[in-house]
Amino acid sequence: MNPEYKGTMNIQSRFILAITSFAFALESGLSNEVSADELKEAKVTQVIQDVRVLPSNASPRPAAVNDDVRQGTAVQTGVQSRSELTFKDQTITRLGEKTIFSVGKGSRTIDLGSGQFLLYVPKKTGGAKVKAGSVTAAITG
Repeated sequence: MNPEYKGTMNIQSRFILAITSFAFALESGLSNEVSADELKEAKVTQVIQDVRVLPSNASPRPAAVNDDVRQGTAVQTGVQSRSELTFKDQTITRLGEKTIFSVGKGSRTIDLGSGQFLLYVPKKTGGAKVKAGSVTAAITG
């Protein structure tokens, strides 16, 4: 084997290894940033009976499937009513009757004003923080 060729291969291997390491580090950092934002917006995926969306800057309106629920927007269920919200990371929140639910201001934070809910957080998504009045609970997958 030509000694010059061997030296060139060694430099090329180091360069490829360095670029690959940099790309992996960059991708890892970006994926953490995305997952932190994934509980800031959800879609309404089920509406049963009296469910309302309560935007902070508008009048309450009846909820419909595929409505967006973002920070500053709450969802309220009436008597014998329920709803389901699905977040980008496939976290699912099911709201029972007489519940007021909103997406919190912190990343991966959910606020429960009143009522009951079921929260499913997929593994390795970063968990969630639930605030209910003066009580705060953390959930990890």
